[in-house]
Amino acid sequence: MARDYERKTAHAEAMIDVAMIRLMAARLAGEDVEPHGPIETEAARRLAEDLTENQ
Repeated sequence: MARDYERKTAHAEAMIDVAMIRLMAARLAGEDVEPHGPIETEAARRLAEDLTENQ
């Protein structure tokens, strides 16, 4: 189990947003990146979910 050390939900959401920005920037640059850690994994899941909803 992964622990979330953020005290406020807004902080945890902000960390996911930052990870999502990194993943999207890498995709725009043409890089194939794998998410590292639970935060980037969650960001990648949300990004994939958003992409499938908008198609």
